[in-house]
Amino acid sequence: MGVMVLLPLDIVKLPLNMTPVDVWIMMGLPLLWLSFLREKQVMGVLYFIPMLLILIASFVSTFGTPEPRNALVVILKEVYIFIWFITLAAVFAQLDAQNRRRVLIVWSAVVFVHGFVLIGQFLSPSFWRLIVSFAGKPHGYEFYRPAGLFINANSAGFFQLLGFAPLMLVCRSRQSAMILGLILLSTMLVTGSMGATVAFAAGAAVAIAAIALSGRIVLLIKSFAQLTFAVLLFGSLLFVVIYQNQRYQEHFESIFLGRAERSSEGRFYLWQRGIEEFMNSDLLLWGIGPENFREVDWQGKQLHNDLIAFSVERGLVGVGSLVLFVALMAGRAAYMIVLHLRRPDQSSLAVVVFLGATVAAVVESLTHQTFHFRELWIIWALQEGMLFQMLTTAIKAERMPARLPASRAVRLLTTGAANSSPTAWSSHYAD
Repeated sequence: MGVMVLLPLDIVKLPLNMTPVDVWIMMGLPLLWLSFLREKQVMGVLYFIPMLLILIASFVSTFGTPEPRNALVVILKEVYIFIWFITLAAVFAQLDAQNRRRVLIVWSAVVFVHGFVLIGQFLSPSFWRLIVSFAGKPHGYEFYRPAGLFINANSAGFFQLLGFAPLMLVCRSRQSAMILGLILLSTMLVTGSMGATVAFAAGAAVAIAAIALSGRIVLLIKSFAQLTFAVLLFGSLLFVVIYQNQRYQEHFESIFLGRAERSSEGRFYLWQRGIEEFMNSDLLLWGIGPENFREVDWQGKQLHNDLIAFSVERGLVGVGSLVLFVALMAGRAAYMIVLHLRRPDQSSLAVVVFLGATVAAVVESLTHQTFHFRELWIIWALQEGMLFQMLTTAIKAERMPARLPASRAVRLLTTGAANSSPTAWSSHYAD
């Protein structure tokens, strides 16, 4: 819960470019490891392979990098994230449904509180200036983008986007999920993040397709009708608030639509330079080193695309390992849906959010580098913990002997089978 509360405090920077949530995690990791000594932990190890390959590609690339220190910092950061992910997955595997729900409620509450900060920044320029003053950033923009407690508005939009996962898992009724989801969507839109908007559409489409393929067509039709009504009601309210105020209307159009052409052109030109560097480099297999494209690019920028960044900076081995890891996470998310269809009484259909979240993160990573974002690794750790519990429950159910029907048991008792030898009773039971 402490991790969830401190997660959006990106605006507070500590030495070594750390944030408060990193300090909290590093303090908590030894305590969690000590708690694991009480009972054996059995977790999946499939994701160790792509993780190890990513680290190997990153380490080898440092021998030919222009700035080895940048690469070593990234390697240390990823070792830390991988260890934390494995630990957190083990924690979620231990939590029962009630305690897991409490954690998700806290996470959802933090997302909404942060969302209200975003809306407050959108409505009040003075409130926005007050928040950004803590980060020491200039505050003279005519059409600023609300960033909440993050330094970057795109990071704030991605945080709100992934907030749909805990919200959908914790809501017990479709009506409340739709209303709260629309409110959460509005907090994401005010950041002006087009990448988060496209990612939301892609993730929602995959989740809807998964529900349809599972045979819940009637549920899907009912939900779509209710969602249409909620969108019309909520859209009317937004129209009254935004489009009846000239300043709000111009502000929203400027940050969301006015920068679309300029932003897309800048991205395409940046990616073109990255691809040219990849094709002209002698280090196709290992790359030029993590966080080193800015050292060779004349503008000194990041690539804003995880796939291209891994290709240029870690070579074919690195990008292949990244694709393998993400495909593994998506496959395990899809397997959770299969397990739900086999035993719907043991889990909720809301597990489709894991597949939707992974797809949304992949789409977002095409315009922003999201691989190191803590909230994404929390979702993957939660997925692994819940999948472990679902598999454990399924195995126990398969090993449990079938119970006798009540009528058969009565006949055995009345015919004296209960008084026969243990061997006879066993043969009757096995029958």
